[in-house]
Amino acid sequence: MNELWFAPRDIYFAREQVVWLFQHLPEIREGNWPPRPTSYTEPNVQKSPSSHAPFETPVQIAAELLVRLENAGQDGAMCKMEYVYGEDEGSIARHWHIDTYTVVRRIDRALSYCCGWRRKKGYRQRS
Repeated sequence: MNELWFAPRDIYFAREQVVWLFQHLPEIREGNWPPRPTSYTEPNVQKSPSSHAPFETPVQIAAELLVRLENAGQDGAMCKMEYVYGEDEGSIARHWHIDTYTVVRRIDRALSYCCGWRRKKGYRQRS
């Protein structure tokens, strides 16, 4: 089974990477990068010393993603509810008192924004 995994250096906020980051956000926010999900063990290779602490890169990636969610306003909150907390679209629609189609559309727009779509222009909230 080839389970999805990304190294921190491979993150450029593509859609599947952002969804994966959402799924691991609590762990990454704490400074822990999810381990590679294989039985493969890397050989003991001498790595060059880094000028950064090992938790810095995960925390920076999580912070960037959280800022993007926050900039998306209510749509970002809906996106976070679905991808980070695992809420289904129907319960999100009931929580916000709107129809499911609108929730799906707004979550998709927030996800696209988190991936970089129109990010330089800012996020305009639409209903």
